[in-house]
Amino acid sequence: MLLAVLTLLLPALQVAADSDLDQLYGERWTAEARVYHSASPSVLSINVLGDVRQQNFRGSRTQKAVEIGQGTGVILDASGLVITNAHVVSPSINGLIEGSLHCNVVFSPDSGGQTLPARVLNVDQEWDLALLQIDAPGPFRAIPMGHSDGLLIGEKVIAIGTAYGESHSLTSGILSGMKRDINVADGRGKRVFSGLLQTDAAINPGNSGGPLLNINGELIGINNATNIQADGMGFAIPIDRVREILATRLLDVDRSEHIWAGLRVGFDGEWLKVLEIHPRGPAAQGGLRVGDLVRQVQAVGVSSKEDYSRELMRFSKGDEVAMTVERDHESLELKLVLRSAQARDTFGLLGFTVERDLVQYRRGLWRERLPVLRIAEVFQETGAADLGLEVGDIVVAVRVRPIKGQEEWRPVRTLAELVSLVRGPDFEFARDNIWLLRDDASLKGVLEFDDPTVARRGL
Repeated sequence: MLLAVLTLLLPALQVAADSDLDQLYGERWTAEARVYHSASPSVLSINVLGDVRQQNFRGSRTQKAVEIGQGTGVILDASGLVITNAHVVSPSINGLIEGSLHCNVVFSPDSGGQTLPARVLNVDQEWDLALLQIDAPGPFRAIPMGHSDGLLIGEKVIAIGTAYGESHSLTSGILSGMKRDINVADGRGKRVFSGLLQTDAAINPGNSGGPLLNINGELIGINNATNIQADGMGFAIPIDRVREILATRLLDVDRSEHIWAGLRVGFDGEWLKVLEIHPRGPAAQGGLRVGDLVRQVQAVGVSSKEDYSRELMRFSKGDEVAMTVERDHESLELKLVLRSAQARDTFGLLGFTVERDLVQYRRGLWRERLPVLRIAEVFQETGAADLGLEVGDIVVAVRVRPIKGQEEWRPVRTLAELVSLVRGPDFEFARDNIWLLRDDASLKGVLEFDDPTVARRGL
């Protein structure tokens, strides 16, 4: 079941024909007015809240539900899938308590101005995109999508966003350029975005994640950056690139930020087929096998990987999902209980869980407290158990293939960093690849994996 049981009471929109509005408003019925009238019900203000621990000379205290970010999103389909920027829903904030982040979305005043909760389904930091699900029953008004091919330098473009907190602000300008490469500095360091659209429509803080629209009200880009040293230089991710990231990453259940199903499916040209099963994952526990043909998810027919992902990503950890498959020409209904994405990374990948800790380190006369990862649990029948890892061991570093000018052993300070290195392209499988401290001993060994995707790379 979905988390939300709210009922959306959006007023019925009496959308008059353009010809009627043209007669009513005359010359006031501009291209911008037409686009706002048609697109604003599909545009959302996004408020990001979290619990923040603050430290001062009196100690620490926690502030609950602090607004730590704001931006804009666009509804992609009637079920309430929303696209926005990754930096909107995953801000880098000092003191943010892990797991406390949550989002609300606010509809346009013309659509009733309702505020509803939304869940982050997936994030792609590389392209600064994120996928959300509105936690309420629809249907919702989806934005019509255009194409990046055929755009004209100089054509009119329109942006809608929460500029400096002002909900559903509209600006317009022209398409100033295409295929722009820019450098952006944020809390995670410097990044390069390539192939962006450039516009002189005003893009301000709060517009991030909002739509760049053509004169027909079609989505042609997702606004994501400005040049603060220039006047009138905003940038947007082209819609064709957004489609690609949606299909290959954001709607990829294997990359989900909130659930683990334990299987990989693919379209073989005719059928949606199970290609891989994690031997200890939810799908294996539910009785699915490699080669099964997936027909339905929770009684909804699926004929493509995108259909499958859209249906499955609506659920949360702990939900029981019915999956209808065909095996040897026989129809079977199997049930799997979804687990969290963290379980995928700990139980499914590493074979152990970790908690962050501080240890004393002496350098001459100086003493420092260094952040480390301490093993909190080791799961049986995993590579970690076979290697002899123990609760209390400190994970110092993991080994990657030698790259010129860089150390082979990479220190790790967070679970996300550890998982990213193990799943990354340069992780070392053949030699010692994990470095531990146990009491006064320094230990190294080869950690093996049964996660199908990672294990296949180690062959």
